Amino acid sequence: MHCSPHAGHMDFDQLRYFLQVAERGNFTRASEDLLISQPALSRSIQKLEEELGQPLLERQTRKVVLTDAGKLLVDRARKILSLLDDAKAEICDDG
Repeated sequence: MHCSPHAGHMDFDQLRYFLQVAERGNFTRASEDLLISQPALSRSIQKLEEELGQPLLERQTRKVVLTDAGKLLVDRARKILSLLDDAKAEICDDG
C-alpha cells in the first residue's frame, strides 16, 4: 500500500468518522450518530481515502463494506483513539 505523495495530515475526527461509518456500515446512520451532515461525513472519508491513496470503503446501494485497507485502518484507528482517550483521562485526572 502506497500513500499519496500529496498526502495531507489525517486528524482524529477523520478517524472517528471513519470508524463510525465502518461500525454502522452506512453513511446515513453514522452521520446521525455523529450529528453531522451526510455530505460532510462523506467528504471527510473521501479526503482520508485521498490522503492514503487507497479506497477504504466499497460503497454499495444501502451499505458500505471495508476494503482490505479499510480493515487495516479500523484496527489501527481503534488503537490510536484508545491511546488518545487514555492520555486525555490521565492528564485530566492529574490536573
